[in-house]
Amino acid sequence: MVLDNDAINKAATDRDVAIFFAAALRKQARLVTSSVVLTEILRGSDRDTKLNHVLSSTRTIVEPVTEDLARAAGKLIGDAGFDSTEVVDALVAATAHMYADRAEAAGQQPDVLILTADATHLPGLAGDRKGVRVQNVKDIRRPA
Repeated sequence: MVLDNDAINKAATDRDVAIFFAAALRKQARLVTSSVVLTEILRGSDRDTKLNHVLSSTRTIVEPVTEDLARAAGKLIGDAGFDSTEVVDALVAATAHMYADRAEAAGQQPDVLILTADATHLPGLAGDRKGVRVQNVKDIRRPA
C-alpha cells in the first residue's frame, strides 16, 4: 500500500483509517511512502508527533527519490498531460509502479493500492498499470 500525504494525515486523525492500516499490517501488507511526501506533511513542530507515530507504528517504508524514480515520475506526468505541479503525486504513483514491477520480477501477481484523497490526479498518474489501483482515503470505513 503506497501512502500519499492525505493518507498519513488521515491515519493520524481518523480512527477508521488507523484501524484499516492495522488490519492491512495483520495481513502482511507493506506500507510505503515516498520521501518527498515527508516534505509535504512534516513541519518540525508539535503537529509532527502524531504523523511520526503513524509512520513508526505502521513501519512505513520511506522510499528515496532516485534518479530512476524521478525519471519514471516525469514520464507519468507527461503521459497524463499534467504539469510540474503534480510532481509529488507522480512520485507516489511511480513508487507504486516500482512495487508492482518488483512483484512481477519476483513472479508474483502485483497488487498495489495507492491510498489518497486526490481522486483527480493520482488515477491519471497511475494510469492503466496492471496491479496498481487508487482508493480514496475518505471512503475507508471501519472493517467489519
